[in-house]
Amino acid sequence: MATTPEPGKVIPWRRWAFASLGSVLSNFGSLWFLLAPLLAAYAPRRLFKTYFDLFLRRYARRLLAVVDPYVTVDVSEPGGAASAHYSRYGRVTEHDSAYEEVKAYLSDTCAGEARELRAEGAPEGDGVVISMRDGQDVADEFGGATVWWTSVVRENSQGQQRPHTRQCQRLTFHQRDRRLVVDEYLPHVRRKGREILFSNRRRRLYTNNKSGESFRYDYKAWSYIDFDHPTTFDTLAMDVAKKREIIDDLNAFRSNREFYRRAGKPWKRGYLLYGPPGTGKSTMIAAMANYLDYDIYDVELTVVKDNNDLRRLLIETTSKSIIVIEDIDCSLDLTGDRATQRRRRHDRDNSNTRDENSRRDGSMVTLSGLLNFIDGLWSACGGERIIVFTTNHVERLDEALIRRGRMDMHIVMSYCGFDAFRTLAKNYLGIDDHALFSAVDEILGRESITPADVAECLMTAKRAGSDEPSRLLEIVVDELKQRVEANAKVKAEAEAKAEAEEEAEAAEMDRDDRRGEQNGRKSPKI
Repeated sequence: MATTPEPGKVIPWRRWAFASLGSVLSNFGSLWFLLAPLLAAYAPRRLFKTYFDLFLRRYARRLLAVVDPYVTVDVSEPGGAASAHYSRYGRVTEHDSAYEEVKAYLSDTCAGEARELRAEGAPEGDGVVISMRDGQDVADEFGGATVWWTSVVRENSQGQQRPHTRQCQRLTFHQRDRRLVVDEYLPHVRRKGREILFSNRRRRLYTNNKSGESFRYDYKAWSYIDFDHPTTFDTLAMDVAKKREIIDDLNAFRSNREFYRRAGKPWKRGYLLYGPPGTGKSTMIAAMANYLDYDIYDVELTVVKDNNDLRRLLIETTSKSIIVIEDIDCSLDLTGDRATQRRRRHDRDNSNTRDENSRRDGSMVTLSGLLNFIDGLWSACGGERIIVFTTNHVERLDEALIRRGRMDMHIVMSYCGFDAFRTLAKNYLGIDDHALFSAVDEILGRESITPADVAECLMTAKRAGSDEPSRLLEIVVDELKQRVEANAKVKAEAEAKAEAEEEAEAAEMDRDDRRGEQNGRKSPKI
């Protein structure tokens, strides 16, 4: 049976609810008094922005494209410290090089068009990189489209420069050229910029460090010095036709990147230089490096522990380089007679002598490992490499090592001919032609004289102190005749020594045979 409250009495929970409601309304009134102005100022903008993002942005962008059809792309310099990690070869630093490549590309254009410039020292070498000061711009054309580059400084949202300002190269172009700029022009700028940076650097001559020290935390596979060899193909003493053939081959290699890719071949080429000592094999390598503007990696195989370390050396080399193994017939046992090699290794394993050959056996590099180094899968990494072998005795090398496809071009570095002498005479004495050249030609055609010997004869004439060409060449002719006599004497002595050694070896074999016969007669018959 329901009960009804007495008049004048209020149930307790209702009294509590009314009291709480009054307190809430009182507090809300105070809060609304504070928030109302903010909501009045903020809500319309927020609502309009939401409505704009959902419905009007697409149409606004179309309208903006009609009014201002130009697009901008900013290429900023790397901010902060470059990221770094560590490998077994030391600290490896990584950073975006796009900004430096763009600056290098624009350097020539800026120097010719911009009025206010900034000069900075090149990261390597003695060159200067010219760039635009802030606010300057230059125009460039590519594929029928005109683009503009502007130098700007990045600013924060308040319009003030940051404490550490970052330079920026801003590219502006018409939106109809978007695909051309993104797909072709920007890669073209970076590629050309890399070429400019590469040509301005100091070229280096590398040599590999001993593999046994690779456990050290600061170990590096290669150490280097700046390469500043003065030899060029113009000063190289060599037959003119052969020199031109080599230059044409180098040009074809350097400019045929797409051909190698289309043919499915790694972008590399091998050269075998062979001939007597003093015929200019090392000088040829210097001339090739100067002509191509490549670095040189001189590999010393005797300090390479095994095939894995040889592969690591290859990975650490860069593109646009010449990898050289000089006197490869003396570095390791890589001769063609493999059966003889096995016998020699077996004999050395059974002996305790510590001669030079035993010391060389500290390296476990094999012919198979060297072949993979030349044209295996790992040889294709990086691209644009030249591999050069030199030897004084090509007949000692394994045919698999020097076959076409590995050593693509075999270059005979022969004795000095008349063309080579003319080059040397120009280099040393400044004489292009003379009547006494015929006497020199007769001597060189009859005798085998190396370019190194001829150069020494020219140095002797140079030290005489005379400026008269006839007197200088008379000295050269006399020196050549003396050198021919000295070479003949040395050759006769070498032949006599070889003949004596053969006779001694034959006599030793006869003694061994007689000793064997005597032992056979003394042994009892069963």
